[in-house]
Amino acid sequence: MTDHFRGVFRRIPSAFTVGLLQKPARLRLAALFAAMTLTLLAIGLSDLSQWDELSASLSWRMADQQAVERRVVIVDIDEKSIQAIGAWPWPRARQAELLEKLDQAGVSLKILDILFDGPSPDDARLSSALASAVPTVMAQLFSLSPEPAVHSGQLAGALPLTACPRPAERAYGYMASDAQLRASPFAGHITPLVDPDGAIRQVPALICHDGKTYASLAIAGVMAASQSIPELHPGVSLLDPPWWLDLGGVRLPLDGAGHLRVSYRMPRAGLLAIPAADVLQGRAPVDLLQGAWVLVGATAFGARDAIPTPQGRAVSGVEVHAQLLSAMLDDRTPYRPRGSALWSWLLGGLSALLLLAALRLAPRSAALVLPMVALANILAIFGLSTLMLLNQHLWLGWVAPGVFTVFAATLLSAGEFARLRCERERLYCHLASYLPEPVARQVATQEPSAQVRARRCEATVLHADLRNFSAYCSGRPPEETAMVLHLFFTTASRIVEAHGGVVEQMVGDSLLAVWNGSAPCTGHGVRALDAAEELWRVCTPQLPRIASRHVPPLDLGIGVETGTVLIGSFGPAARRTHAVLGEAVTVATRLQALTGELAHPILIGSAVAGTDPERAHRLGDFLLAGMTEPRTVYAIPVKYPKGHLRLVFDAEAEQQTSG
Repeated sequence: MTDHFRGVFRRIPSAFTVGLLQKPARLRLAALFAAMTLTLLAIGLSDLSQWDELSASLSWRMADQQAVERRVVIVDIDEKSIQAIGAWPWPRARQAELLEKLDQAGVSLKILDILFDGPSPDDARLSSALASAVPTVMAQLFSLSPEPAVHSGQLAGALPLTACPRPAERAYGYMASDAQLRASPFAGHITPLVDPDGAIRQVPALICHDGKTYASLAIAGVMAASQSIPELHPGVSLLDPPWWLDLGGVRLPLDGAGHLRVSYRMPRAGLLAIPAADVLQGRAPVDLLQGAWVLVGATAFGARDAIPTPQGRAVSGVEVHAQLLSAMLDDRTPYRPRGSALWSWLLGGLSALLLLAALRLAPRSAALVLPMVALANILAIFGLSTLMLLNQHLWLGWVAPGVFTVFAATLLSAGEFARLRCERERLYCHLASYLPEPVARQVATQEPSAQVRARRCEATVLHADLRNFSAYCSGRPPEETAMVLHLFFTTASRIVEAHGGVVEQMVGDSLLAVWNGSAPCTGHGVRALDAAEELWRVCTPQLPRIASRHVPPLDLGIGVETGTVLIGSFGPAARRTHAVLGEAVTVATRLQALTGELAHPILIGSAVAGTDPERAHRLGDFLLAGMTEPRTVYAIPVKYPKGHLRLVFDAEAEQQTSG
């Protein structure tokens, strides 16, 4: 009993698999479910969002490359300025002169991406320049790591908030300007958030240190220009960001951690940069500086302010602040909405529907169609995500639904391949049950043809027939006669195959088997004779007994001969037939028909008799039906069972009595 249950449990997985493969709808749903599981597992094991970040550079390149920004001007301490003025850092008197020149040019806001670390003899003049009527925003840098916790200078620009808000980064150390330079009340941090690849794509909008909150340099610049106090509001709808930061007429979207995403939609060539040396030497175009927001920063090699961004591997940090300000002024700061997860599910669902539709339209070409549809889907998902980013400023991502599409296409292709393979195996098994197995293999691997596909070979043919079967069928239910034929064909096929032969045809109540025809066989004549004897010995007792004077008893007649045969397929391409042709087939068939007249159930021809002379018993020469020359006929002596003989004699007596 235990072994029985073990066998049952071993068959459960295979039975489930076969059942699943036979139901395409369930198989495809299982593949999609597996793809979804693998995608969630990939999201859990690796940060797929980083791939979204890496691919965003392609999206930014699809923006308008002719766009220009003239409201925000970069006063660049570049290589040209270093050569004209001197090595960086310049004396603070020279920096104060630069700020004074900007005031004279009529700028409306000065934002300094420069840290004034430590005291200097020229601090008084610089402090006076910082305290001018034009709002000036100074920079300070925070450390987001507990170690080392450096405290340098004096922080300024704390926001009027009672406590640190939830969407704010915590800082442990800072570097700020000296207290003597705190003539300006506005200050913003330049603390970057570095991605694993070293690029800057987000900045902390708010940083909390020692219970006080400080805004980023760009946000502090907007506050200084608008004289506004920032307010935080949580997002409400699915299209809202987690947080809104209101700055008068400007609304900045923040993510759950309080980060501000940098928009690199503006091309680098569209940002206006004026060398600081031109400003100091009075060569700067006044019309470009009049009323502009000016960002003062250093891009020279010695300034050590080069950072990687999606626009380049060595970009000055001042360009990041310029991009932030440009996006704030145009209300195009990108953000991830609260319902972004639904976007991934929606794209994944649409991709699954397209794959299923393609699979339904071309089920036989899944291996070719599905990868093409998957690639088209991925490109469409990427294009749609880019369109939403550039036009609606929504950061939705495309990698997660793209990964799902890849998994879904792969698993659907594998499932369809397995299903088609299962169907082909099943069809092949059915085909092999109607044709010889070697022939079925050839038919399954060849294209249909209207030509004769046959080959000549030296083979031994056995023809077996149930004598008197037509009379036996008269007046009997077809189910009963079918069971007799089923038992005869099953037993005969097993015996023929056990002796190395191949059953080529089963027509009516007769069977045609060939040795060394469809399958090679050595000693085919002797093996065919062995099969004939066993066939008569085993099948004869299985024949039903007939107790009727009107119906002759069932018996088995067998004819065997060796010769050249032509074996193959014939007929039109739409309806082929497998056949064995040749004189050996004709002789074996005529010998089988002669078994009743000669009272020998196994008759063989002279060619096959020569393979085993001791077993063959010569009966004489006979003119077989349809032949032009007599043939020597041999018999294989057999012994009838006693019950069978008595049954035959009784039937013959009944026939004589009725006569």
